[in-house]
Amino acid sequence: MSSLLLGFASATFPCKSSMMIASPHTAIRAHSNEGANSTFLSSKEFRKPFLQLPRFSQDNVQNIAPSRNMAIKNKNNRNCHDVCVATVAAPPTIMDMARELRDGIGILNFLEGRNFLVTGATGFLAKVLIEKILRVSPNVGKIFLLIKAKDEQAAMDRVKDEIIGCELFKCLRQQYGEGYTNFMLSKLVPVNGDIRESNMGIGDDSFCQITQEVDVIINSAANTTLDERYDAALVANTIAPSRLLSFAKKCKKLSLFLHLSTTYVNGERPGILMEKAFEMGDSRIDSSTQGKLDVHHEINLASDLIETLPPNEVPQKLKEIGLARARMYGWQNVYQMTKAMGEMMINADRGRVPVVIVRPSVIESTFQEPFPGWIQGYRVLDPLILSYGKGRLPGFLVDPDTVMDVVPADLVANVIIAAMAKHGIVASPGIDVYHAASSTVNPMTMCDMFDYSHDYFAASPLMDNQGDEIQIADMEYFSSIDSFSSYIQKDIAEKGGLSEEIGPNLNPKQRSRLEARCKRMTENLIHLAKLYEPYMFYRASFDSWNTRKLMRQMSTEESNKFPMDLKSVNWEDYFANAHIPGLKRHVIKKPSSPRQDSI
Repeated sequence: MSSLLLGFASATFPCKSSMMIASPHTAIRAHSNEGANSTFLSSKEFRKPFLQLPRFSQDNVQNIAPSRNMAIKNKNNRNCHDVCVATVAAPPTIMDMARELRDGIGILNFLEGRNFLVTGATGFLAKVLIEKILRVSPNVGKIFLLIKAKDEQAAMDRVKDEIIGCELFKCLRQQYGEGYTNFMLSKLVPVNGDIRESNMGIGDDSFCQITQEVDVIINSAANTTLDERYDAALVANTIAPSRLLSFAKKCKKLSLFLHLSTTYVNGERPGILMEKAFEMGDSRIDSSTQGKLDVHHEINLASDLIETLPPNEVPQKLKEIGLARARMYGWQNVYQMTKAMGEMMINADRGRVPVVIVRPSVIESTFQEPFPGWIQGYRVLDPLILSYGKGRLPGFLVDPDTVMDVVPADLVANVIIAAMAKHGIVASPGIDVYHAASSTVNPMTMCDMFDYSHDYFAASPLMDNQGDEIQIADMEYFSSIDSFSSYIQKDIAEKGGLSEEIGPNLNPKQRSRLEARCKRMTENLIHLAKLYEPYMFYRASFDSWNTRKLMRQMSTEESNKFPMDLKSVNWEDYFANAHIPGLKRHVIKKPSSPRQDSI
């Protein structure tokens, strides 16, 4: 999981062996991390805008007025306009509840004519979200797409190539026929920019248009590499959301700021983890044994290291310090910690901006819409599934009873749209959190996942380079890195031609070459196992009460059009008939068997 969390981008190990498995740097990517690895905290000037977050004292609060727009008053009975808290409404009457049941949230009415700004727009989840909005609401307004490119024409080219030309949109292409491209260009507005820059790096003309017209901002950009440099992760996941929120405050019509995070910001605490917003200074450990987390100090720390360390030591040291700081405060990696700090920044500085945070768990391929099995790049489970199917991963470091919280991308998109409509209609200052997660309502274990994969590849085996079917055995499970390392080293040596029977017959040059290749493969697999280890023995589950409540507030028509009930997912059927065939088609580019084509 060198980028494990919610969806990897594809990458490979620096090894040309035909036995090579998916890379540990196969990004488990939550949304999009385009360009995220090239910007660092190179100077103290960069961090200055983020050191003046508002801080409030409980001593200044005298009372809270239970009105529609709650006001916090200080001891002099004057309103503190910097401080906003969620609206407190009167309990609903029976008539109110009956009306809600009939009318629902009003999702389609909300989407009609509304204008959006989406960051991370070429990422996996953002594409699924954009497709769904355009398909169900053709009268939506403009969708401004923040695209990192050298100029506006290059941004337009990326939208045409990576979105309009994407297979995900084939239902819209069929619907509009020859008018498809014109329809898409009438809705999608590429904007050359970079979320890590002031005002998103947007030019003056686009800046004026967006701030005048945009109703909703959706932040889907992130750097999800698990062992990323601390400064790069801070820039993308902590500082950039704060910059985007500052930009949001300049938008005249804004009714909602929606931020995509991850359930794993909850860290490594066992038990059921709730849909609770972070406060500045929160950590994931007992506060009596560790001081409060100081976001400003963490930014300073990363910046100071760049300025004091020898340049050749900076990359590795910043990876090491990121992991050390994360574990010190109870997170498993730098991705989780910096995403959590990004949520803290948003909550601390939101003012009167209505904020919704949606935290998906492990996002995988689409369940049903626009068709089953669409996926972009490797996600969290996919390196394991495909390496197992290719016979390159016969065992792994994992507790087979660990619950792996998976959620299909189209169901996540529906949660986003429903939550966006619910809170965008009211547009009241406040912050609400939604978990899009399955572990408490429809859990699936790692043993289940490997069993489903085994059954699939046994019935529809992959082919090796000689065109022969690859035979796979039951997955072996290991509880320690030492036992796994010993096992995988022996397995790779035997399969690589270094067995006790064959090895002695090789000439020295052949043997040296094979030994080097097997060593690389072994080291890569051990590195992968170490990165995945926290998730392979994870003991928490994610509460989704707010999301279930949202489902109950939807009308029957809305529930049918925007399904999000994870209880409805049969995981065995999903892996056999949607996800693994989707991996073959969209990731490793293998044609499906006749059995799969009929699905």
